Amino acid sequence: MRILKNEFLWIAIILLGLFFSSATPYSDQSIVSPLEKVNWSWIEPTLEKVQFDYASHEVSLETKGTAGLIEFLIRKAAHFFTFFALGFLFVKAVSRTSLHVSLTLLFAWTLSNTVAIFDETHQSLTPERTPLLQDVLLDSTGAMFGVLLVGGIYLALRKGKTQKRTGYISLG
Repeated sequence: MRILKNEFLWIAIILLGLFFSSATPYSDQSIVSPLEKVNWSWIEPTLEKVQFDYASHEVSLETKGTAGLIEFLIRKAAHFFTFFALGFLFVKAVSRTSLHVSLTLLFAWTLSNTVAIFDETHQSLTPERTPLLQDVLLDSTGAMFGVLLVGGIYLALRKGKTQKRTGYISLG
Protein backbone atom coordinates (compact mmCIF):
# COMPACT_ATOMS: atom_id res chain seq x y z
CA MET A 1 0.00 0.00 0.00
CA ARG A 2 1.39 3.37 -1.06
CA ILE A 3 -0.17 5.14 1.94
CA LEU A 4 2.11 3.21 4.32
CA LYS A 5 5.16 4.51 2.44
CA ASN A 6 4.18 8.19 2.64
CA GLU A 7 6.41 9.73 5.31
CA PHE A 8 4.51 13.03 5.24
CA LEU A 9 1.31 11.31 6.31
CA TRP A 10 3.08 9.55 9.19
CA ILE A 11 4.81 12.77 10.26
CA ALA A 12 1.41 14.49 10.34
CA ILE A 13 -0.11 11.64 12.38
CA ILE A 14 2.75 11.78 14.91
CA LEU A 15 2.56 15.58 15.17
CA LEU A 16 -1.20 15.43 15.77
CA GLY A 17 -0.70 12.71 18.38
CA LEU A 18 1.93 14.81 20.14
CA PHE A 19 -0.32 17.87 20.06
CA PHE A 20 -3.28 16.08 21.62
CA SER A 21 -1.08 14.25 24.12
CA SER A 22 0.55 17.50 25.26
CA ALA A 23 -2.86 19.14 25.59
CA THR A 24 -4.21 16.38 27.84
CA PRO A 25 -3.83 16.72 31.63
CA TYR A 26 -1.85 13.96 33.33
CA SER A 27 -4.87 12.68 35.28
CA ASP A 28 -6.66 11.98 31.98
CA GLN A 29 -3.63 10.09 30.60
CA SER A 30 -2.52 8.14 33.63
CA ILE A 31 -2.54 4.37 33.26
CA VAL A 32 -1.55 3.70 36.87
CA SER A 33 -5.04 2.47 37.86
CA PRO A 34 -5.23 -0.25 35.19
CA LEU A 35 -1.61 -1.23 35.90
CA GLU A 36 -2.43 -1.66 39.60
CA LYS A 37 -4.89 -4.41 38.68
CA VAL A 38 -2.09 -6.56 37.25
CA ASN A 39 0.00 -8.89 39.40
CA TRP A 40 3.54 -7.59 38.90
CA SER A 41 5.20 -9.79 41.55
CA TRP A 42 7.16 -11.61 38.82
CA ILE A 43 9.01 -8.42 37.78
CA GLU A 44 9.36 -6.69 41.16
CA PRO A 45 12.75 -8.32 41.94
CA THR A 46 14.10 -6.73 38.75
CA LEU A 47 12.39 -3.40 39.40
CA GLU A 48 13.94 -3.24 42.89
CA LYS A 49 17.29 -2.67 41.15
CA VAL A 50 15.96 0.37 39.24
CA GLN A 51 16.92 3.63 40.90
CA PHE A 52 17.95 6.91 39.26
CA ASP A 53 17.20 10.62 39.29
CA TYR A 54 15.05 12.19 36.60
CA ALA A 55 14.33 15.92 36.71
CA SER A 56 15.68 16.11 40.28
CA HIS A 57 13.31 13.38 41.50
CA GLU A 58 14.23 9.87 42.51
CA VAL A 59 12.70 7.21 40.31
CA SER A 60 12.54 3.86 42.05
CA LEU A 61 10.18 1.13 43.14
CA GLU A 62 10.18 2.63 46.63
CA THR A 63 9.20 6.15 45.52
CA LYS A 64 6.74 5.32 42.74
CA GLY A 65 5.40 1.88 43.58
CA THR A 66 5.28 -0.91 41.02
CA ALA A 67 2.51 0.49 38.82
CA GLY A 68 3.91 4.02 39.01
CA LEU A 69 7.40 2.89 38.03
CA ILE A 70 6.09 0.80 35.13
CA GLU A 71 3.98 3.72 33.92
CA PHE A 72 6.99 6.04 34.16
CA LEU A 73 9.10 3.63 32.08
CA ILE A 74 6.31 3.23 29.51
CA ARG A 75 5.88 7.01 29.20
CA LYS A 76 9.60 7.61 28.76
CA ALA A 77 9.89 4.75 26.25
CA ALA A 78 7.04 6.41 24.34
CA HIS A 79 9.04 9.66 24.24
CA PHE A 80 12.11 7.85 22.91
CA PHE A 81 10.38 5.71 20.28
CA THR A 82 8.04 8.46 19.05
CA PHE A 83 11.02 10.68 18.31
CA PHE A 84 13.00 7.71 16.98
CA ALA A 85 10.26 7.28 14.35
CA LEU A 86 9.97 11.02 13.76
CA GLY A 87 13.73 11.32 13.22
CA PHE A 88 13.70 8.56 10.61
CA LEU A 89 10.62 10.00 8.88
CA PHE A 90 12.25 13.42 8.72
CA VAL A 91 15.30 11.80 7.08
CA LYS A 92 13.02 10.29 4.43
CA ALA A 93 11.30 13.64 3.88
CA VAL A 94 14.48 15.73 3.77
CA SER A 95 16.19 13.20 1.49
CA ARG A 96 13.85 14.37 -1.26
CA THR A 97 16.13 17.39 -1.59
CA SER A 98 19.62 17.32 -3.08
CA LEU A 99 21.29 18.08 0.25
CA HIS A 100 24.45 16.19 1.11
CA VAL A 101 23.80 13.12 3.28
CA SER A 102 25.35 14.68 6.39
CA LEU A 103 23.23 17.83 5.98
CA THR A 104 20.14 15.69 5.44
CA LEU A 105 20.81 13.87 8.73
CA LEU A 106 21.59 17.10 10.59
CA PHE A 107 18.50 18.85 9.25
CA ALA A 108 16.25 15.89 10.12
CA TRP A 109 17.66 15.84 13.67
CA THR A 110 17.20 19.62 13.96
CA LEU A 111 13.58 19.33 12.86
CA SER A 112 13.01 16.60 15.45
CA ASN A 113 14.56 18.72 18.20
CA THR A 114 12.41 21.68 17.19
CA VAL A 115 9.30 19.51 17.51
CA ALA A 116 10.50 18.31 20.94
CA ILE A 117 10.96 21.88 22.17
CA PHE A 118 7.56 22.98 20.86
CA ASP A 119 5.95 19.89 22.36
CA GLU A 120 7.31 20.65 25.83
CA THR A 121 6.38 24.33 25.44
CA HIS A 122 2.84 23.33 24.48
CA GLN A 123 2.76 20.97 27.44
CA SER A 124 3.57 23.90 29.75
CA LEU A 125 0.17 25.38 28.87
CA THR A 126 -1.67 22.24 30.00
CA PRO A 127 -2.90 21.80 33.59
CA GLU A 128 -1.09 19.07 35.59
CA ARG A 129 1.74 18.93 33.04
CA THR A 130 5.30 20.13 33.50
CA PRO A 131 7.71 20.84 30.67
CA LEU A 132 11.03 19.13 31.34
CA LEU A 133 14.41 19.70 29.75
CA GLN A 134 15.07 16.01 30.45
CA ASP A 135 12.15 15.07 28.19
CA VAL A 136 13.55 17.24 25.39
CA LEU A 137 16.93 15.51 25.84
CA LEU A 138 15.25 12.09 25.79
CA ASP A 139 13.30 13.05 22.66
CA SER A 140 16.50 14.35 21.07
CA THR A 141 18.31 11.10 21.86
CA GLY A 142 15.49 9.05 20.35
CA ALA A 143 15.54 11.25 17.25
CA MET A 144 19.33 10.93 16.99
CA PHE A 145 19.07 7.14 17.00
CA GLY A 146 16.26 7.25 14.41
CA VAL A 147 18.19 9.68 12.22
CA LEU A 148 21.57 7.96 12.44
CA LEU A 149 20.64 4.32 12.74
CA VAL A 150 17.55 3.86 10.60
CA GLY A 151 17.87 7.04 8.52
CA GLY A 152 21.55 6.40 7.82
CA ILE A 153 20.84 2.84 6.71
CA TYR A 154 17.94 4.07 4.57
CA LEU A 155 20.17 6.63 2.83
CA ALA A 156 22.98 4.12 2.36
CA LEU A 157 20.59 1.65 0.73
CA ARG A 158 19.07 4.39 -1.42
CA LYS A 159 22.46 5.69 -2.55
CA GLY A 160 22.88 2.79 -4.96
CA LYS A 161 19.58 3.53 -6.65
CA THR A 162 19.69 6.14 -9.39
CA GLN A 163 15.97 6.65 -9.75
CA LYS A 164 14.52 9.88 -8.45
CA ARG A 165 11.61 9.85 -6.03
CA THR A 166 8.36 11.63 -6.74
CA GLY A 167 8.52 15.14 -5.37
CA TYR A 168 12.32 15.38 -5.62
CA ILE A 169 13.45 18.93 -5.08
CA SER A 170 16.80 20.19 -6.31
CA LEU A 171 18.31 22.99 -4.28
CA GLY A 172 21.55 23.23 -6.21
